[in-house]
Amino acid sequence: MRSGDRPWRRLSSDLFRFATTDLRELHTAVLAVFDDAAVLQPALRLEQVRRAVEEAGWDEPLDDDRLRATLGQLVVWELLDVTQDHAAQYATPEEFERRNLQWSLTPTGEAAIGGVLFAIAQLRRAVSLQPAVLDAIADGLGDLHRLLTDGGIDGADAPRVATTLSAVENHHESMVASLRQFNRHLQRLLRDDGADDEVFLDVKRKTVEYLQEYVTGIERRLRRVGGALERVQRDIGVSVLHDVALRGANLAPLAGEDPAPGWLAERAKRWEALCVWFDPTRADESRISTLLDVARNAVVQLLRVLERRWEARRRSASIADDFRALAAWFASAASDDEAHVLFNAAFGLWPARHAHLVHVDEDAVATTASWLEAPPVEVAPSLRTSGSVAAKGRVAPVGDPSAVRARRQRRQAEELARHERVRDALLTNGRLRLSDLEALEHDTFRELLDLLALALSTSRRSDGSRRASSSDGRVEIALWEPARSAGTARLRTADGILTAPDYGVAIELVGGLDDSADLEVEAAHG
Repeated sequence: MRSGDRPWRRLSSDLFRFATTDLRELHTAVLAVFDDAAVLQPALRLEQVRRAVEEAGWDEPLDDDRLRATLGQLVVWELLDVTQDHAAQYATPEEFERRNLQWSLTPTGEAAIGGVLFAIAQLRRAVSLQPAVLDAIADGLGDLHRLLTDGGIDGADAPRVATTLSAVENHHESMVASLRQFNRHLQRLLRDDGADDEVFLDVKRKTVEYLQEYVTGIERRLRRVGGALERVQRDIGVSVLHDVALRGANLAPLAGEDPAPGWLAERAKRWEALCVWFDPTRADESRISTLLDVARNAVVQLLRVLERRWEARRRSASIADDFRALAAWFASAASDDEAHVLFNAAFGLWPARHAHLVHVDEDAVATTASWLEAPPVEVAPSLRTSGSVAAKGRVAPVGDPSAVRARRQRRQAEELARHERVRDALLTNGRLRLSDLEALEHDTFRELLDLLALALSTSRRSDGSRRASSSDGRVEIALWEPARSAGTARLRTADGILTAPDYGVAIELVGGLDDSADLEVEAAHG
């Protein structure tokens, strides 16, 4: 929110008064009926309002006087407008009395019932984080860049630009709402220590996995969005984009004012919000980078809470329970002497007896002297802590871990090299048919199935392809639907024959260094 907005200063005191009275249910039902009917029938007569309210599920008696009073109160609050219905036919004066008025929502009423319905939807909304929303934002920005560069500014499809820009804004708004709701859910999880152990541990463990999956796969998507945003600003310009979108928005004229300046101001505000979240030039202060830090810290905090809970479960009883049981025993002690015995048994504060220790001058103390009269002797601190005054041996030296580290590094390098060979066998060097792939080994076949599953789970893009990336973001697959004349692909593998539609497929690397070489060099030096 920008500092100049201050929406609370424009909020009417009567905007949500309808939802605070004893008749709030009837008020909300009537306004919801007007909101639902506004698409096809903006104005409703008395009988139409009653019929629509009853169809919506109102099951209480609703006579004319009560309904008219409700409509009149909503008019007083400026949530409804009342006008004469000049198009209706009246046969009798009684019919004129009943049918001469019609009501419709005012802009204030539309905002009021919209806010209440949105609040209800938010309360029912499931918490979710969808990384695919970032792909949709990047695709939309890429479509805007293509629409305005391929055909030129004057030849651009203005309506398509307007709808694409609106889709990008809606995706961003949905993402922010989901993140805000999930962050509140996360904070409640971090504070909730009173739930049942099994439920608590299960929910928080799944939340950690959920967050780790989201954070792990999000970096490449953020780079895509940032790059697409930068290209639009560099090659086109925000003002040019909004001018073309304004032509395609086909705004309806308003009496006494031009809607264009307000529309452009709202678009500029939404674009600034996109830049605040994703602009690569603001990498250090962008909200998405801050949010990722919050998510990573939340993973650490959740793991710590889980560890503390597991530690408490591993003990037969907690310290608090032990002290409560001890307090009950003290309360039931028959006498002070019994309480002293219990105290000594619980805390071990009885005097230490070291009869084998003697005074420095043994002859100065008679063997018949009482301990109460004998001078004190020095007790080594180690006798209190370890129970022995014997000198301990030297600590065994720590073994050299270099050999173990070298073995692990060689094993990691071999595994990474094997994985790279599997991926190299799948690279297509362009688009080809699924049936053109050669016989596949077991590991290569499994990698291909994983990539196909990722691509088929994504939505189709504007060019007809389905695209997805591997979990590390280094391999990208593009999949096209088979042509009607295409047959069935039969892939021979070490595990058998795969029969599938003959999709068009392209598998390629999208960048990154060869980590296997680095690991091999490090293992050799280790």
